Amino acid sequence: MHVNSIKLTTEISDPEFVAISLQARKAERANLLGLLRTRISLLKTETSTPDEIYAAIDAWIDNRELSL
Repeated sequence: MHVNSIKLTTEISDPEFVAISLQARKAERANLLGLLRTRISLLKTETSTPDEIYAAIDAWIDNRELSL
């Protein structure tokens, strides 16, 4: 879907805002996935049991949800 912008002012237009917002969400998602990947790698090197890994990931998610 393409939206044509009619700019009467120098303020940001809806299509520009959507593009900026989408890029910010992609960057945040990539950052969180990288942090999660690092956390899982650390848990693997600690020879944690699967249940401990699941509990640690669950706690990791809970900690990030609280900051939103």
